[in-house]
Amino acid sequence: MYLLIFLIRFLLFISIHINAITICNNEIDYPPLWQNVPSSLTEYPLVNNATSQYRLIDPWFYPHRLGLYKILINMTTPLMPFCSLSNASNILFALPSQFGWQYNSNRLFTNGTLNMSLNSWWAAANYYLSIIPFLAAIDVGLIPQESFHIIQHENFCSNSIECLHQAPKSMKQWQIFFIHLQHLHKNINDTIIDNRIIDSLYLRPLWLAYKASIDDASSLVESKKTLLPSNLERLFCSGWARLLNLIAMTRKNTNLYETIKNQHAFLPYRMLLDSDRLTHFNDFPESVKKSLECVVSFRFDWLSYIEKIWKKLTCNYEAR
Repeated sequence: MYLLIFLIRFLLFISIHINAITICNNEIDYPPLWQNVPSSLTEYPLVNNATSQYRLIDPWFYPHRLGLYKILINMTTPLMPFCSLSNASNILFALPSQFGWQYNSNRLFTNGTLNMSLNSWWAAANYYLSIIPFLAAIDVGLIPQESFHIIQHENFCSNSIECLHQAPKSMKQWQIFFIHLQHLHKNINDTIIDNRIIDSLYLRPLWLAYKASIDDASSLVESKKTLLPSNLERLFCSGWARLLNLIAMTRKNTNLYETIKNQHAFLPYRMLLDSDRLTHFNDFPESVKKSLECVVSFRFDWLSYIEKIWKKLTCNYEAR
């Protein structure tokens, strides 16, 4: 009985979560420093020595990692016919928008600087949601060739060969997504692009790639969780990663408009403290409180059972 009650409450919360309250006028709220970061590889620092010349990318410097997202947005927006009015309709925007939220809430451990800490679980997990898509886009010819070098930190992969070995599932899924995007651009012709088409032809392969990155990252950066400032933050990051699988089944639109709505409505603007349990998250809006209570109280031993039910409930477009 308790499982049934929890499941009903959880599904109700998820159904609310994926239909967040609309922000007036589809507010465009770009990630911090978006206008100032590189928009092409040629805007990264140039290293010129006796034997070679290349662009240097530091993936643990916030503007450099955000710049990789900006390049992806710039190169993929023309391939998405539903982006005719604004690049904010680009379905890749959930990636830099989430990254910007992590920066604003100090989850990257920047502490007032632009340098991310290698001790940050959030920064480490995001690595596989930024470097992997970028390298995959390079591999399939989506981004114009320019000699570059990604600075390697710890054991994080820094080129396509390394990443294909370290995170094979996500590298392959992102390559498939970008190849699919290029194919659609060439062959979709005069097809009317409605929400059903976006769901099946665009969001489905994107969420497969997104989920693959989360799956690969979760095991690769597990040790970083012990460096989070509280047990509550550890519960939150674990819940965030695992519940994304359920949200992926709904094929939630991941353009900037929708992402911002959900971030404002459901994500905490600071890291969580163990004392938050006693105060019941009093400094957060009511919708954020409810989302946190759901995530931190989630019974992950029930996850496989919930996933089976959720998969059936989201099996067609109308249900999603």
